[in-house]
Amino acid sequence: MNKPTNDYEALCLALELAVTAPNEEKSAQALEMAEGFASNLTEIEVGRAKRQAEQTLSNPPKENDHE
Repeated sequence: MNKPTNDYEALCLALELAVTAPNEEKSAQALEMAEGFASNLTEIEVGRAKRQAEQTLSNPPKENDHE
């Protein structure tokens, strides 16, 4: 994913990082960031971001997708 340009994209990325973090400390840091981004969004946007992050984690891009 490219650098996020808004709170919605940042929330999606932070949620993904929280799940894939290498340890609990990093996961907690990502969740803390996610909470900050979520506070600037509506409940509907937060729900959409959660679904998008879940979908991204369920279907990671293939190695050749970046070309």
